[in-house]
Amino acid sequence: MKKGFWSYIKKFSERLAKEEELFVVSHHDADGITACAITVDLLRKLGKEVEFMILKQLDSNNVRQLLDIDKTMVFTDMGSGHLSLLRENGIEDFYIIDHHPPESEYERQINPHFYGYDGGIDVSGAGMAYFVARSLGHQENAHLALVGAVGDMQDSKGKLKSLNRIILEDGIKQGTLKVRNDLRLFGRQSRPLTQMLTYASDPFLPGLTGKKDNCMAFLQNLGIDLKRENGEWKTYIDLTLEERKKLATALYIHLLDCNVPEFIIQGMIGEVYTLLKERKGTELRDGKEFATLLNACGRQNESEIGVRVCLGDRGEYWTRARGILQKHRRMLREGIECLEEVGTKSMERFNYFDSEGLISENIIGVVAGMAYGAGIIPPNKPILAFADDGDDPEFLKVSARANWGLIRRGIHLGNTMRECSRAVGGDGGGHDIAAGARVPREKRDEFLRCVDKIFNKQLRG
Repeated sequence: MKKGFWSYIKKFSERLAKEEELFVVSHHDADGITACAITVDLLRKLGKEVEFMILKQLDSNNVRQLLDIDKTMVFTDMGSGHLSLLRENGIEDFYIIDHHPPESEYERQINPHFYGYDGGIDVSGAGMAYFVARSLGHQENAHLALVGAVGDMQDSKGKLKSLNRIILEDGIKQGTLKVRNDLRLFGRQSRPLTQMLTYASDPFLPGLTGKKDNCMAFLQNLGIDLKRENGEWKTYIDLTLEERKKLATALYIHLLDCNVPEFIIQGMIGEVYTLLKERKGTELRDGKEFATLLNACGRQNESEIGVRVCLGDRGEYWTRARGILQKHRRMLREGIECLEEVGTKSMERFNYFDSEGLISENIIGVVAGMAYGAGIIPPNKPILAFADDGDDPEFLKVSARANWGLIRRGIHLGNTMRECSRAVGGDGGGHDIAAGARVPREKRDEFLRCVDKIFNKQLRG
């Protein structure tokens, strides 16, 4: 940990702990949901009165919802890029626990960027919330901070690093986490093998995803028995080490044969994180599956259910969350099919597609990211995806995705989204590799030209 960073966290935490009535406002993705849960849990343990709200984003449209809140607000996984927006709308009494690039300094804000850490890869919003709790003597939610990091794809290079590594080590010491190198497909814990391949979306498996018979034949050709001795379907965790190696090798070769970019294939193998206190065979046992469940809750406008699960509910809310996940994954498959039909258009420095109302704004970014993994979108350029704004038909929601090769060449999506959206009367921001914006529909083409211009500058250094 860099010099001064821990005392910086402690100073913030001690000030926060003096407040009595608090209202947590967080983002609707897995990182925001876990950050919210960690913060709410901490404040309750400190004897505070606390409520929470989950938002899709902070913008001029929804910031007005906050004006009637008469408690001290705590923004988690959001806020650092919106200081001027909050102040312009008369919101003054608040704290910020965030990891997105900050707009400016603010005394009641903690953000890793001020100490040279990259909030896109070194630590998540949930991780920053965990460090606040840790500084006040509460280390029991390291597993939730890890789920937040995985949900924000901070393990996309195959493992967690930097501040995330400290959180992982805390969880291992506490007996709540285990780490090992393995196949990273969704459903390792909870899905029969055939379903794990059939419903794979990260990465998309050409010739296998969506094709149950092909998946069954693929596994049988490897000599893997699909059923246990009691007749129940096997899951990945039932396989022997030799069978796991055989399956991983076969998938690697299959994806190479299908011309899937090698950086996507390499990301299929890496660290997997097991939550040891959760029941075997459930989505909550695996860090990636847990994060996907929470993302589903957020994208389906049921974020509160995700927060309740993080806070320990394993009854009603847990059951509802699993149903939401099934619906979410069906919508993602339909979104990919829609993208393949609509196709993409090209600017000099990026590709884009407009779903024209056919893909929900809640999943458009996920679909864009999946399309990279499927090889549907060439990896040599960033991708921008447009969807109708559900709150205002005069606006479009924009989701932008890149890859680490583009980031190394100078691309920064968050800075580009912020600058170009504001130039046309919208708002946006995010990380270098994933970002978003909200722009007036009639200014779409002007926005696209601005993005192309900024990308040109970034790539020329």
